[in-house]
Amino acid sequence: MQKSGIFILNKPSNISTYKLINQVKKKLNIKKVGHCGTLDLLATGVVICLVNNATKISDYLLNANKAYQVKIKLFTLTDSYDAEGNIIQTQTPFNISLDEVKKVINKYNNYTYDQIPPIYSSIKVDGKKLYEYALTNINVEIKSRKITIYKTSLIDYDQNNYEICLDVKCSKGTYIRSLAVDICKDLNTIGYVVELNRTLSGNFKLDDAINAENVSWENLISINDAIKTNDFKVVKYHNSLDVLQGKKIVLDNIWDDLVFISDDKNNVLAVYQKYDNNIFKIKRGGLNNDIY
Repeated sequence: MQKSGIFILNKPSNISTYKLINQVKKKLNIKKVGHCGTLDLLATGVVICLVNNATKISDYLLNANKAYQVKIKLFTLTDSYDAEGNIIQTQTPFNISLDEVKKVINKYNNYTYDQIPPIYSSIKVDGKKLYEYALTNINVEIKSRKITIYKTSLIDYDQNNYEICLDVKCSKGTYIRSLAVDICKDLNTIGYVVELNRTLSGNFKLDDAINAENVSWENLISINDAIKTNDFKVVKYHNSLDVLQGKKIVLDNIWDDLVFISDDKNNVLAVYQKYDNNIFKIKRGGLNNDIY
């Protein structure tokens, strides 16, 4: 018997998210693992590793906002918009004042816009991932996606090395590589990401993340605690059997449209959605904490 829950992992550079969570799977002999959003090969930082039945709540944790620290190199552009790609354009450096940089970065505070993802990404178009089109030199239309940058803060502007370092808090689906290119366009130049560190995923912080080689079952966060940490409503229900059998249930004085139902021992059993007034119907079951 194994528990279900999540690990907050600290991804190092030059390893894929898939390989990272499978290191944990192999180390602890876990039956099933998943994650709540990949990080680029270059990137480091927070990866949420879902364990066993927690894989069934990936959609709810995946929708959370993210925060990053990013370093951008000016006057050079790569095909992938980061240091993993090939240089496709360079520009003679020119003076960009600190005030100009601050003005552009401040523009992106509480800023919603249609962002065009990089060609080197896993977004699918007609059944193929965008990077597959790039690798075979096939032209493809990349549709923009509406995203929100909630906050941008300048950390450092190194004018000698032509580098900008900033903190970004953004909505799900934001590509920081594309944001970097957009910021550079606003500065009338080009640029790419040289460093990227995810510092927050939902309410899971980098300070709480552990390296995959040090992970143990003692680090597992229960589904109940993971859900509460990300501000979802968890309701204890007196009749666990009704929940396990997927029956409609009555919940009084609950104003949320979506709730997680737990038993008296704080084991999350299912996700329920408001059906009519105080009646809720099951949306996702099978979240029982233990797996055999």
